[in-house]
Amino acid sequence: MIVKASSSSTGSFYFYFRNKEDVFAAALGRFGERIAEALNAAMDAAGEKPIDQMRAAVERLVLFMAENPDEARILIVESSGLGSRLEQIRRGIVDSHARSVEKALAQLRSTTLDAALVARCWVGSVYESVYHWLQQPIARRQAPKKVASVVAEFNLRGIGAL
Repeated sequence: MIVKASSSSTGSFYFYFRNKEDVFAAALGRFGERIAEALNAAMDAAGEKPIDQMRAAVERLVLFMAENPDEARILIVESSGLGSRLEQIRRGIVDSHARSVEKALAQLRSTTLDAALVARCWVGSVYESVYHWLQQPIARRQAPKKVASVVAEFNLRGIGAL
């Protein structure tokens, strides 16, 4: 199915990918790149204030995942526990988000708590909220903008920024 959808030959396809894990790894890696591009654009558009950038990043991440639910499911649900290579890619994406939050927290100096741990809590709340949203039947899902707004406000309150 993948070869057919890619409009390539089987031989050409397997020149680039040895197996399904290679395909999965490439797709997951590219999704991580697209997330980073979307977050960077949102933070740039938010202006100079770290709080505005943090809110924009949370909201954009939630909305990006909602706009790409199949890929979000791969990142959040299906790549976990599928082997060390895919776990390493998934962890790299999450780690990148946590490092960005930790950097923003250092600029704010709004908490005396361990910034690395607070950043993990921040990212965890975003991912868990998106996971919960993905698990809901489509007809019962809240509007992605509502989820994004609530998660951003929750996180900003949690660090004492609001």
